[in-house]
Amino acid sequence: MSDSDYEVRLKTTGRNDHCPCGSGKKYKKCHSAEDEGTHNAALKALHEEAIAKTKASKDTEGEVDAKGADESTRAKKRKQRQPESKGRAADGQPKNMRRRAAV
Repeated sequence: MSDSDYEVRLKTTGRNDHCPCGSGKKYKKCHSAEDEGTHNAALKALHEEAIAKTKASKDTEGEVDAKGADESTRAKKRKQRQPESKGRAADGQPKNMRRRAAV
């Protein structure tokens, strides 16, 4: 089998099946690591290409990148993400202190 058939091998061959190259070894011992590495490299290239396209479109539209946002914008977003405190901690008392018994 050629190197271009790695996708077919990944999809059709189980890890414990015999390798389709004819070596007599299990697929996981023969070509599995190589095929997964090639597959991951292809995915990484596609991901980087997509990021480059997104960045190029943002640059042409004049949008500000998230990392380049000013501090006040980031502080507002951070404040929105934090949930409001409820319960005894909001009263100023630690949660691990016992309440007084009713008198």
